[in-house]
Amino acid sequence: MIPLPFHPRITGRLGVFCLCAALLSACEPTGTTADGPAPVIEEAPPLFEPMVAEPAPAAPSRYASRPRRGVLTAGDIDDTLNFGAFTRYLAEAARETRLPQLNTANPAMAQLIGPDGRPAPGIRVTLRRPGAADPFYSGYSGVNGLVTVFPGNYGITRLNRVELRAFPQANGQPMVQTLSTSGGHARVMLPFGGEWRPQFLDLAFVVDTTGSMADELAWLTRELRGIVGAARRAAPGVSIRYALIVYRDQGDEYVVRNYGFTGSQSQMVGWLRAQSAAGGGDYPEAAAAAMQTAANLDWRRGQGERLMFHIADAPPHTRDARAYLTAVRKAAQNNVQIFGLGASGVAEESEYLMRQAALQTAGRYLFLTDDSGVGNAHAEPTVSCYRVTRLTNLMTRVLRSELSGRRIEASGGQVLRSVGSYNNGICRN
Repeated sequence: MIPLPFHPRITGRLGVFCLCAALLSACEPTGTTADGPAPVIEEAPPLFEPMVAEPAPAAPSRYASRPRRGVLTAGDIDDTLNFGAFTRYLAEAARETRLPQLNTANPAMAQLIGPDGRPAPGIRVTLRRPGAADPFYSGYSGVNGLVTVFPGNYGITRLNRVELRAFPQANGQPMVQTLSTSGGHARVMLPFGGEWRPQFLDLAFVVDTTGSMADELAWLTRELRGIVGAARRAAPGVSIRYALIVYRDQGDEYVVRNYGFTGSQSQMVGWLRAQSAAGGGDYPEAAAAAMQTAANLDWRRGQGERLMFHIADAPPHTRDARAYLTAVRKAAQNNVQIFGLGASGVAEESEYLMRQAALQTAGRYLFLTDDSGVGNAHAEPTVSCYRVTRLTNLMTRVLRSELSGRRIEASGGQVLRSVGSYNNGICRN
């Protein structure tokens, strides 16, 4: 089936070197960026604070001939905050696409709250069957103290209740509470607080480099300028490694190229300088093989951030959809969060699989919009609300949220367009 919108495969050189130069040069910790002074923190409602206000960027030129930073526009959906709506979407999309799905039954969902009434990110937690000797999950509470775990990823099924143990950051006895797995984040009041202080950031980019991506990848490579710099300022002293995986499809020059992790900026420059956009031919690509490769990277363990950005405009082949989801399960087991970024050409199958990947790993689904005038038409996502901002601002906010443990929202001046009733990541309509 050829989903709409569909565009022919085109060939062209990527501006990937620009990505590396922009991305890696921004890692130097400074007080300002090319965008201006460091953002100012503002107060926001307790569940989703603080909010960050940044200067609104200039409007893009829809007819610019050279890729420029700050042009692409995007929105996002956090399905962990809209789980009820997601389950309804998943059931409908499964019927339409006839593609497999991961087990979303009996989720363990909680929000940890400290004695000061504020969310408690960075608390080590374990989950186990009530009465079991060993936990099936071990990790840390995430942004705004949220814990979202799907036991099916760990081979645990038909679990009506789960025992959560939360450990103080100093020495002391854990707090134990039994949670229902009926859905929705239960508020868990702790006698101790939390603060997220990651010791490292493993940041991987998995990029579709087939010909159809050439129209936007030259622009995408410019958008990441300053993003890692903002991440560095959000968590000074954090050890950062970068990974690159690029892929095309069977019959092309290559299927998957894995460059692994590096802490060297110059090495990353060399990897990216060699890339070009070509091949593809049909709509599906080797996304499953690329995701399997990414899930098997040597991700660091412990108190740190493991973030994967999957940038693509096409799904895996139908025969490979289950392998794609198996790789997502492996990523979840390694505490890797997946953030899918849908480019032009993304249609029902891609959204369906990429949103599952984000939900199962406590990530988000990001999508480019037509507001920039760049690239081919972008399919409207199947969500009831979102806000459009510059892609640069969105990705910076995502990284800073994960590194700080506090959800960061766009200020009013950054919002270019709103759809539906949006309230700090939650759709009210």
